[in-house]
Amino acid sequence: MRNGMSIIERLKSLLGGAPPRDGNGAAADTDTGDMISCQEALSVIQEFIDGELEDASYERVKAHFDVCRRCYPYLRLEEAFREALRRAGMQARAPEALKERLARALTESEPED
Repeated sequence: MRNGMSIIERLKSLLGGAPPRDGNGAAADTDTGDMISCQEALSVIQEFIDGELEDASYERVKAHFDVCRRCYPYLRLEEAFREALRRAGMQARAPEALKERLARALTESEPED
């Protein structure tokens, strides 16, 4: 056991099944100081992954994910999901007829000078 937690307790806390516990079995504090809440971090997870947050906001969200054992699995899941989509998309190819129709539609929609 590490920090007084069994492997099962640690897995449950990582997967959000129970709040993290300290070595004495008490709920561990994952939001300390000026740390943002779990709700705030998870509400901007997509923007965080996309790099669309301003520097200060990015750093606060990153600091939360770095220490929060309840939220970090959600971040990893989103990243893994996006990677799986990226890999799947690399294997798919649009049919030539679709490419030609799109090119024609784009050409026709261009404004005349």
